Amino acid sequence: MPNDWSYLVELQKNKPGTLAKILKNNAPRYVKEEVRRLIKEGKIKNIQELIEKAVSENKSLIKVLEEYGIKNKERKFGKGSIRCIICGSHDRVIRRYKIYICGRCFREMAKELGFKVMGE
Repeated sequence: MPNDWSYLVELQKNKPGTLAKILKNNAPRYVKEEVRRLIKEGKIKNIQELIEKAVSENKSLIKVLEEYGIKNKERKFGKGSIRCIICGSHDRVIRRYKIYICGRCFREMAKELGFKVMGE
């Protein structure tokens, strides 16, 4: 299961208490620093104000942060930049032949994809 913070935000879209915990504990450092900067500048009072705006306007917290100028950085390099197209996992992603499927999903779907299954 993906544990990216933006995935968690989308999953818990209309739950203000959970969104506050995700923003405090799971958000990347640059997002937390930018939120602190907004509070210091007086653009927002606290984190709860951001979350209430997201829930009341039925928007994603990430969209509200983008309105305040905080962009969500996508990973360009490393393990976190590639996901399984089926389950979203970062583990054991097979990039050969441009299939981008993790090892677990590949084992389940190997015959359907036209590969020979050895060891069965």
